[in-house]
Amino acid sequence: MKALNQTVIAEALDTRWQWAVDTLAGWVRCESVLGNEKDAQDYVAEVYRDLGLAVITEPVDLNTIQHLPGFSPANWSYENRYNVVGVRDPHGGKKHSLILNSHVDVVSPEPVKLWSSPPFEPRLIENGEDGETWMVGRGTGDMKGGAVAALWAFASLLDLGLEPASKVIFQSVIEEECTGNGSLALCAAGYTADGCLIPEPFDETILLRQVGVLWWQVRILGRTTHVLEAGRGVNAIEKSWNIINAMRNLEGELNQPENVPNDFAAVDHPLNLNVGIISGGDWASTVAGECTIHFRLGLFPEQRCADLMETIEQRVAQVAATDTWLRQFPPTVEFVGFQAEGCEVKADEHLVRSLERAHQRCRGDGAKKLSATCTTDVRFFNLYYGIPATCYGPKARNIHGVNERVSLDSMRRVAEVISTLIADWCGIREMVE
Repeated sequence: MKALNQTVIAEALDTRWQWAVDTLAGWVRCESVLGNEKDAQDYVAEVYRDLGLAVITEPVDLNTIQHLPGFSPANWSYENRYNVVGVRDPHGGKKHSLILNSHVDVVSPEPVKLWSSPPFEPRLIENGEDGETWMVGRGTGDMKGGAVAALWAFASLLDLGLEPASKVIFQSVIEEECTGNGSLALCAAGYTADGCLIPEPFDETILLRQVGVLWWQVRILGRTTHVLEAGRGVNAIEKSWNIINAMRNLEGELNQPENVPNDFAAVDHPLNLNVGIISGGDWASTVAGECTIHFRLGLFPEQRCADLMETIEQRVAQVAATDTWLRQFPPTVEFVGFQAEGCEVKADEHLVRSLERAHQRCRGDGAKKLSATCTTDVRFFNLYYGIPATCYGPKARNIHGVNERVSLDSMRRVAEVISTLIADWCGIREMVE
């Protein structure tokens, strides 16, 4: 078997550079927003097949997963939407199996007019920030760039006539951005392993802990009337202001130093509230008779979604109790989307130590550790399925924002670390056709 060292890995990765650029660009052109993931999933399925992976498409069946820990309720359709799995199983592997999970869904690029180029038409910037090459486009950073980096790592080993000596499972899942039900469905279907790595765009750091996330919406009723007698009406949009302020006050309380665990003490404002959507009224000259607000708020590991949900309902009720109209017509609170609890993986966990060693060999220094103020799908593996999981992915900028981009040079560095991790964690053997 050819001796495997960092020089050999680096040369194989460099040979695949244009392949990685082209693969990422083709995937970014697939506009895989919520409910429209099919083209992107079909695309990655072909990439998997080209790399010799056994490909399985797995639908998400809510009846199967809705009673499982970690499930998040959804009020949208799952028809013609599915996860894609690619498996390389040498059978009889004596080291550790590995899941390389990534999500295919991206968030809306609107308002598109703010972008410097069409968001789903990838654009290269040579010698950009940090002197590196960047690709601009929705989903480049979050997280198709990381997914391609993992495939780049795997493909480069194959180019050397080598393959993992234990099972490797690639997963391309839907709904990481809103429920996580895609990854949950694959865990429930039995796609498990000894460890899981998700190459989220965390700037070549190792994730140790992350907050949870809760989504909810508040619906407020008013009383419509023509604007000429606006004083007789009740404007539901204006009634929403006090509810938003109450949620901001709750956010402030949760971020008070005495309420922040030590692991997040060094993180500036770890729990963030977002007023993501507000819709109300239907005519400029009619007092708005209804308003709906969609919120997002984080919670620390060890805190339960059910407890935060109860607190939110109490705060909305307190606002209603101080308002004559809202006492008569109380706002309704509905929890749809994320009900994701926070989690952590220990620094001395075997997978984390193996990843740390791989980073050290490739970069010459220790990897920084991350306490993230967002959630990722690692929670399913760590909390519910006993599979140590962490994130380690490339440098990206403006994720969820205008002119999102990923560093191709960083993807290359991440691919080298993942190749090294596979060799250490899974073992390596000469490829068997």
